[in-house]
Amino acid sequence: MIEEAIEAFRTSFPLGFVAVFPVILLVVSPITMVDAAHEFSVYRMQQYDLQGNSHGCRSALVNAEARTLQSTSMARKCVLLKANELTHARYLEVLDRGPSAIVVLISGNMSKEEVQRFMDLEVEMLRIESNLPIYFTYEDEELKRIYDQVTHSTSSDSGSAFQTIMSSATSVGYLFVTNKGQSKAQPDQALVNIEGILPGLGMEEQLPTIAIVAHYDAFGIAPYLSHGANSDASGVVTLLELARVLGKIYGNSRTHPRHNILFLLSGGGKFNYQGSKKWIEDASDNAGSSEAVSSALLNNAKLVLCLDSLGGNGVHALKMHVSKPPSETTVAGQIHRNIQSVAKSVDSSLDTSVVHKKIRLSSDLLAWEHERYSIRRLHAVTLSALSNSDDPMRRSIMDTKKTVDVDALTNNVQIIAESVLRYLYNVTEETDVNLASGDYAIHKDHIEAWLSYLAEQPRPAQALSDDHHIVTALEAALQKHVKNTRRIKFKADKRDPDFVFYDGLVQTMSASIVRSAVFDLYVTGFVAAYMAIVYLIVLKFNGVVLVASKLSSLPKVKVH
Repeated sequence: MIEEAIEAFRTSFPLGFVAVFPVILLVVSPITMVDAAHEFSVYRMQQYDLQGNSHGCRSALVNAEARTLQSTSMARKCVLLKANELTHARYLEVLDRGPSAIVVLISGNMSKEEVQRFMDLEVEMLRIESNLPIYFTYEDEELKRIYDQVTHSTSSDSGSAFQTIMSSATSVGYLFVTNKGQSKAQPDQALVNIEGILPGLGMEEQLPTIAIVAHYDAFGIAPYLSHGANSDASGVVTLLELARVLGKIYGNSRTHPRHNILFLLSGGGKFNYQGSKKWIEDASDNAGSSEAVSSALLNNAKLVLCLDSLGGNGVHALKMHVSKPPSETTVAGQIHRNIQSVAKSVDSSLDTSVVHKKIRLSSDLLAWEHERYSIRRLHAVTLSALSNSDDPMRRSIMDTKKTVDVDALTNNVQIIAESVLRYLYNVTEETDVNLASGDYAIHKDHIEAWLSYLAEQPRPAQALSDDHHIVTALEAALQKHVKNTRRIKFKADKRDPDFVFYDGLVQTMSASIVRSAVFDLYVTGFVAAYMAIVYLIVLKFNGVVLVASKLSSLPKVKVH
């Protein structure tokens, strides 16, 4: 049958060629269905309202042709930018050229200088409210190819006019489209606090109380790329390890101290410490109520010890940040002396200075979590390895596990645990004793395991709902060592919301091949010519058949 079909086609070659030629073009086309479209996940820039002020980008919809920095025109286009090449000046230049969207490609092998430059850029980008949809995604081989092809196709560096026309006709462009519409406010989204208590030996309400606090959410320019390994997975890990050690001590009647310990894993920490704010408000509203023991204890706490960014990040330090310098007689002063004393035996070069910074009430954001408590006249400090609250690592998607020095974090946890125990048992700093040892020793493997669990997945406040597996895991871990552990879910007041989140932060974007208008013009000319040939063949069919018959009747010549 195949031989007969070939013979039939040979005997009517001109007519068969006209009919089959379009099919041949489709079969041999260099663009396959796989090359024509590529789908990938993109992560939108932060969008939220905080205390009535809008932050981040206000749009999510993308449907535009791609361009790069080398393109002559970006107006109403989707601009592809590489994170390792992006600077603040280039970002402002792109905004001035009127694009309709921006997609930033993040490379997995950025140098330290490039990472630091991008972290600084994150801060600047968030300061500029934008109506453009701005997305971030990790660069893969396919996106690299698309970026190079778009750069080549839209580059302004061309030769002669003829070459420019031919380039525009043969160039390949890409249309970027998101799979969802515009973002919508989520006024009913809740945040979650996790609290627990270790009651001291005796009547709880008559015993001094220390509160230990750490927020468990992460923040970055793209919420669902924010892993927050140092800020504040390291603080959460420290709190859990302190809870484990103190839980053992409080569970033994011979070592049970006469102090209450409150623990709080606060939600919404990166949004002006909403969890701590709610905890304080509940304590004030429930003062004297028997229903909330933690509220009564918090109101009379001798110290609120906040933990933030203790992983070192290449710097060996354990600093105490305060809003008011503590006197030697206060609990904060005693614990700081203990930290200085213990640090000498662990790491003599460790910086254990006190950093005093006044609260800026005029600022939209508080610098440290302890300021929430200091405003309400509660004695509070923050322990951190960082010298400055404005360190960009605290609010960056580049804050990943590889930025955390586990050994430095373990040393800091050891020093904090020993310093707190010395205060609880009134051990003077001159005494050469190690209380956090033996059964009460700090375990590096526990620290590393929890750090890996928390830092290997994004933890934006927008995602950490009441039933999220991270919230459930943290509650279970605290409940294992601490009594009266419970979750406290809360929402913003609808009449005057402190915070409002928006959806559409994770989307699927498709990049499909498009051709230029010149190419469409060429195709139109080709189709018109083809149709004209078909028309002439039909019009002069008898003559065509005659010519075809003559061609098919030519004698065969054998070549030896």
